[in-house]
Amino acid sequence: MTLFNVFRGLAAGGYMAFFAVYVSSLGYGMDDIGVIITVANVIGALLSPSMGYVLEVYSSRVASTVTGLMAAASLAIAAYTSDIMFLGLSYTLFMLSFYFGQPARMTFLARVVDRNHLGSVVGFTGAVFTASRSLGPVIAGFIIIYLGYMTAFSTLAFSSLIGSIIFYALSREPEAGKDSGRVGLLDVYVKTLKPEKNMVFMYAFVAVDRAAWMLWFPMLGAHFKSIGYGEASIGLLMGASNIVETLAMPLAGRLADRVGAYAALTLSEVSAALAALGLGLGGGSPFVAFASMLLVGLSISFWIPGYNAFIARVYSRIGEAYASTNAVRSLAGIPSPYLGGVLYETLAPLAPFMLCAVMLIPAAITAILKLKALEVYSNSQLRQVTSQA
Repeated sequence: MTLFNVFRGLAAGGYMAFFAVYVSSLGYGMDDIGVIITVANVIGALLSPSMGYVLEVYSSRVASTVTGLMAAASLAIAAYTSDIMFLGLSYTLFMLSFYFGQPARMTFLARVVDRNHLGSVVGFTGAVFTASRSLGPVIAGFIIIYLGYMTAFSTLAFSSLIGSIIFYALSREPEAGKDSGRVGLLDVYVKTLKPEKNMVFMYAFVAVDRAAWMLWFPMLGAHFKSIGYGEASIGLLMGASNIVETLAMPLAGRLADRVGAYAALTLSEVSAALAALGLGLGGGSPFVAFASMLLVGLSISFWIPGYNAFIARVYSRIGEAYASTNAVRSLAGIPSPYLGGVLYETLAPLAPFMLCAVMLIPAAITAILKLKALEVYSNSQLRQVTSQA
């Protein structure tokens, strides 16, 4: 999985940095790019629960490999076409590889790793992906300058393809986890719409978190530009966040294992709220902006191992839980960029940042109270079953 993340990170980082730039260079407008991104995210969110069915009935190893191949295909399509419909297909495939890939990979890890050490494993593999993703735009940028977009996207596609082959060749199928014959595709969607009581708190938590972040995060670069920062300064600020995310994630994983996943999630919400306050109230100061971006990286580093370890420890049907929770999380964030833009333009630039901070307060309280109770109860049940065995 670590090797897979090295190659996958390069491809993902390069694609995310340059897809919109490439589409714009072909003469398409921001409205075209906006439609592509919105449609792809809606399709990904709506189809995401179906991956829960696949993971419960079929193979998490094969599913993880296929999502890597989907990313490779999306890059290959972008490399050899300039038609807007095919570019939309490219981005949709890339987003499906994202929506399907996260639950597939995490389900695979949860089935092969002791869940008491899962936070550390996710922290390490996630840090490798973040580091590789940070290099992706640099490598792709140099290739674009000297050889063009076709060569750049083809190289990134090859990277994802090689990573997928390596993962499939070296990994082994988890012995436990599949639930063939008991899960129907319709059942997964029904459970997403009518969740069990202990899923309601998680749904509410991830929905509020994503809705709050998406109020400002997609337009952060544009915000920095509007308050006077140049491209080099923006790059440094974004880079600082990535460095903290890479360095802190293994430590955050250890925290999730030693103290509890709820603790990592609580710190993630608190860090994000402080970051939003800093960016909204004092983003014009380079020192405050830099400190706020460090908090952004810290929040993400706490979230990834905390979220993934929590799902694996609390819910028995791991693949289904990952997929349905991701669907709820993604759908909750779809209206937020528009709302954030309206607040930014009509009220004040600090409005979306302030609303985000306010929304994250109840999310942090939910994490430290309700999610803690669920995790403690699940751990006690596991200890009881183990002692009886």
